[in-house]
Amino acid sequence: MKKTFLAIFLTFSFSCLYSQVVPDAYSGFTLSYKYDKNTDFFGDEKFLRDSNGKKISLGYIYDGVLSFDISYDYSFHNRRDNYYFPPTNQDSILSEDENFNFIDDFRIENARLEEKGYSFGFTYFLNENQSLFNLYLPMNFSFGLRYGTTEFKSKALDFLNQDFYGKFYSFEIGAFKEFETASSFYLVPRIKLSISNEKNIHNPILEANGTKDSIKMTTNFVEIGMPFVFDENSYGQFFIEPSLVNKHGTTHLSLSIGLLF
Repeated sequence: MKKTFLAIFLTFSFSCLYSQVVPDAYSGFTLSYKYDKNTDFFGDEKFLRDSNGKKISLGYIYDGVLSFDISYDYSFHNRRDNYYFPPTNQDSILSEDENFNFIDDFRIENARLEEKGYSFGFTYFLNENQSLFNLYLPMNFSFGLRYGTTEFKSKALDFLNQDFYGKFYSFEIGAFKEFETASSFYLVPRIKLSISNEKNIHNPILEANGTKDSIKMTTNFVEIGMPFVFDENSYGQFFIEPSLVNKHGTTHLSLSIGLLF
């Protein structure tokens, strides 16, 4: 039980959703949980895959302008019914548990791959009511930087005795607009662009042109969300958000719930 509680505590992170629900001049903590499911709208694979992701989040916001956070994410990648592995010789037939594709699309081209990692982020908010610049802003903006580490696990990596891990840094820019409603909540439609550079390292493997022991790649994706932010009560301010993003070649549907307190 103690180990479970400690694991939950360590998985607290700051979700990008907070940049869209922060009230003006707000100072305090934020807590959320995010779950996403991998889908395939236009491909030949199944509409819903086993692939999914989870995030539990904790962060601190100062005066509605700056935020600092620490994060933990877990993802499970299993996007195909059948996987192809180039044979090492004419007689070899490689199974999903005996080989691994160390390529840029390794999250798509390998079975039952687990990914988990921690990151630290900083975000600056520029809202419509800002006084820093003498100009009118039609909407709110957020600018974020993030650095983190990742670790990958699967039966194939264990079979090959491979340590596969990496690090990344990313830049995020978001735009959002608040709309009041006649109900006890307001809407904050948003869009976010993320540019992430990562380097993932594994044990050296012999290739035709020499030795390769790392995979460097840049990933760009756009996320669209619609937070519902409810009126403040004695516990804080509750919010819920469905979102849609295309990342690593496939579409993800997400749902986040959280609290400002």
